[in-house]
Amino acid sequence: MLIGEKVNLVAVERSYALLYAKWINDPEVIRWLKVDPPISLEMEYGWVDGIRRNDKMTFTILTKEGKPIGNTGLEEIAWKYRRATIGIMIGEKDLWGKGYGSDAITTLLRYSFEELGMRRVDLFTDTENARARKAYQKCGFREEGVIRQNRSKNGRVVDDVLMSILSTEWFAKHPQIQPRA
Repeated sequence: MLIGEKVNLVAVERSYALLYAKWINDPEVIRWLKVDPPISLEMEYGWVDGIRRNDKMTFTILTKEGKPIGNTGLEEIAWKYRRATIGIMIGEKDLWGKGYGSDAITTLLRYSFEELGMRRVDLFTDTENARARKAYQKCGFREEGVIRQNRSKNGRVVDDVLMSILSTEWFAKHPQIQPRA
């Protein structure tokens, strides 16, 4: 378990698959995500069962009271280059804008830099997703550029913003912590 200020991150579990399916099939929740519903409960079970790969770590976000509210994780982990791509989904819409996502990202960044020894963590987000961009900047991410016509979503072409945070930036923001050797 990874412990944050507002949330804890735990391994994904089959027992949460019904919630995962609910979230991933909600058009509002996945508006900015790179998924194509519908996703069945059986597909979610398959996703949970196949999640443990060397290039991916996925966690369920729990409130301090233990309520599952979303998922976050590292994808495309390149151990040789010490870099990874981060993603997040807060599935419980009544908890949007309350700092749970930022705390989950910060908790995962702490783990990435302080425990895993990553040098760089990056992400892609839709250029029109201003709320996410602001939240990522709050966590220390910086915009690197726009990837034009990177994908299509709901029949239209979408530009993505590439954002990243480096370990040097993380440790400068948290001077009381020493980098791993």
